Order: sequence, then structure tokens, then C-alpha cells
Amino acid sequence: MTAPTTAALPAARLHNLRPVGGMETAHGARVRDDLVWRSAAPFATREASSAAVAALGVRTIVDLRDAGERERTPRAWAHQDLIVEAIPVFGDRLHTLQFDALEELYGIMIGGHGGALARAFQTIAHNAADGVLFHCTAGKDRTGVLGALVLEVLEVERELILADFALSQQRLGADYLSDLFGDTDAESLPGIAAHRATASPPELLAGALTAIDSEFGGPRSFLLAHGATTSDFEQLRATMLVAEG
Repeated sequence: MTAPTTAALPAARLHNLRPVGGMETAHGARVRDDLVWRSAAPFATREASSAAVAALGVRTIVDLRDAGERERTPRAWAHQDLIVEAIPVFGDRLHTLQFDALEELYGIMIGGHGGALARAFQTIAHNAADGVLFHCTAGKDRTGVLGALVLEVLEVERELILADFALSQQRLGADYLSDLFGDTDAESLPGIAAHRATASPPELLAGALTAIDSEFGGPRSFLLAHGATTSDFEQLRATMLVAEG
């Protein structure tokens, strides 16, 4: 099945929208590209975004933002067919975090907030069959790490996962920043240091995954250590993987 393209959603202004899938696994299966999606948060024409996402077949939205970020788009997903699950990765404490570089923020995420990542992973696994979209603000850091964990469990080669992560810096530009800062006091946005950056170099994710490998023995063990189960893995794989040929 061929996934709809973001080109079909010009009015939605939903930045960094793309499917989590369309890749081969290490064992020759293919990850479906029509069930799980990732994006930035909607800013402009929000109701159009909701309708367009529902039209993709999405039924569950996993919102990884803190409460302070969500308050800026209170009707972001106002659509009768969408169920929103708010799972703030940083536990509504993004505004208190101290970091000078994104590498430090990723270290905080991996080291102190694995439980939220595991809960978000479980929500995706349990709802993928009916369509899921997950997002943070830019759709590259919290979203990028969670997307990588999903693809790791599906046994996609890490080289492909890193390349997919790097796509965000091609998709986030001046139009995204214009939407982000167009009608808000930028300095009051939680985690402003992270939101000003639109780059997603593969080395950034590679460092986080190496830390997970070193401390936990890999992403699957990381998720298990923070509350996910092998049943979650099996459910995701049964839903998302199709045999080639």
C-alpha cells in the first residue's frame, strides 16, 4: 500500500510530516508506511491540520509536548475522529532544564525520562493498527528519538534510522520558524534553546543510541527497563511488518 504524500496537504501547514516506515528490516521484511506518522506540532490553520490528519486514517495523536507548549495550540487537534494522548516526555519540566547543546538535552531525555518514552512507545504499539501520529514541537528531537526506538524494535538497520532522523533538517526551514514564532513571545516558549535549532545531524541521534547501547544493551532493553513489554514489541511488529515478495 502506498502512503499519501505530504504534498497532498498544502493547506494543513503541518511541518515535518512523514510516515514512520517504508524501509526494509534487517531480515528482509518491509515496514508499512501507511499507519504510523510523525510531524511537528500544528501552528497555522489548525482545524485544517486536524481534518487532513484524520483523512490519512490517523485516529490517535500522541502529543509529546509539555503543558506549556500545548497551551499555545489549545485546539490543535479539535476533530471528532481524533483521540489525543498527551505524554509529555519531560514531565512538564522542560522550562526548568539547563542545557547548552542538544547533545545535553538528549542525555537528559535518555537518562531521566525513559519512562515517558516507553509509555509513548506502548501507545503507538497498541494503536498503530488504527493509525497513529506522534509529535513534539519541531518533530525532530523528542519525536526523532521515539521514532528511532520504534524503528529499532522493528529491526530496521541503524544506518537507515539515522538517515531518516536527518531528514528533519531538510524539512524545517524559515517557514517553520515563521509559524513557530509568528504569534507568540518566543522567549517564553519552554525549551526555547532547543526550538531555535532546526538541525538534526545523524551524529546527534547516533550519540544517544550509543549511550543506550552502552547502559542498557540496546533500545529494546532500554524500553523494557522503563515499562514496555515483549508483548508490546510483538504487537507492533505484527501490525507494522509485511513480508517482501
